[in-house]
Amino acid sequence: MRRFRRVALRTLSLSAAVGLACLQAGGARSASGAAVVASGATAGASGTLPSTQHPERAPLVETRVPFERIEASLPADGSRLFIGVTDRPGLHVMQTHSLAEQGRMFARIVALFERRDMPHDRVTSMAALATRARRSGDDPATLTAGNNFSAIELAHFFELGRRQHMALTPAEQELLDTLVAWGLLRDDGGVWHAANAGDFLVTLPGLGGTGSDAIDAPLRAAILDHELGHWQFFSDAAYARACRTFWWNDLALQERVALTQQLTRLGYDARDEIIVDELQAYLLHTPEKYQPFVDVQGTNRLSVAQVREKLRARTAGAQ
Repeated sequence: MRRFRRVALRTLSLSAAVGLACLQAGGARSASGAAVVASGATAGASGTLPSTQHPERAPLVETRVPFERIEASLPADGSRLFIGVTDRPGLHVMQTHSLAEQGRMFARIVALFERRDMPHDRVTSMAALATRARRSGDDPATLTAGNNFSAIELAHFFELGRRQHMALTPAEQELLDTLVAWGLLRDDGGVWHAANAGDFLVTLPGLGGTGSDAIDAPLRAAILDHELGHWQFFSDAAYARACRTFWWNDLALQERVALTQQLTRLGYDARDEIIVDELQAYLLHTPEKYQPFVDVQGTNRLSVAQVREKLRARTAGAQ
C-alpha cells in the first residue's frame, strides 16, 4: 500500500527502497563483497531476535492478542511490534519503524510476486531494481505502505535467493532473522521452508514521518484493514471462492478489462488471482477515501459503486 493520495495500498515504488538498501549494504559478505543469503539463521532460545545481528536494538518481543484488539494494540509511535493473533491461527502482524524500513525489507519480495514489469522466476538484483527505478522515474518518497505474504511465499523468496547465491541487504537479513525467530520459516537441511503452510504475515509502518511519508492513525488503520482483507482471502476458502465467482460470473468483460487496466497502471501484475485479491481488499476492506478506482465512460464502462455492490452481494453468504 502506498500513501493514500489516490494511490494503491500495496503498489511498490522502488527507487527509495533500492537506494536505502544499497546504501546500507553490509553483513555477511560474498567474494564480491555483497551480503549473501545464508541458511541456518540463528534464533535465540527465548524466541527473541538474536542480539548478535543488531546489537543496538532490543529483542523483538511478541504480543499476543485477539483479532479485534489488533488495532488497539499498535504502538502510538514508530515502535516495532510483532503480534500473534490468538483467535486467528497463522495470522501475524508486524509493525516496522517507518515506511523506509518496511521498503528496505520488502522491496524485492514485492517485486518477485506482484510487479508486472519484474521477473517472477528469480530474485531481482539490487542493480536491476535501481535501473528500473531510474527508468520509471519513481518518486523517491513513495514506498510500500503495507504488505501481506504467506509464509510459503516468504520461504520461496529466501530459498530462490539462496539458490542464486543472491546478495541479501541487511534489512532483508534482519527480516529473515525475525521470521526464523518467530517460527514462520525454518531451515531444513540448508533449504528454507515455511514452518506452517497456514502462516500469513501482514506488515505496516509505525506512526510518524513527515511530508509524503507521514503516517497518522487513520491512515495506519486503513492500511491494516486493507491488509487484513488479504488475510481473509487467504484463509477463508469460501470467501475467496465467492470473490473468484464474482470476477468471472458477475462482471462483464468490459468491467474486468477496465479494473485490470487501472490496477496494472498502478504496477500490479495482471494475473487474475492478484487482480481479484486486490479488488476485494480495496472494495470491501478499504475506506472510500483511499480507493484507487475511478468510474469509466465509453467502451469499457465501469461504475465502481455497482461493482462494489455486486461483490458485496456475492460474498455476503460467505463471510
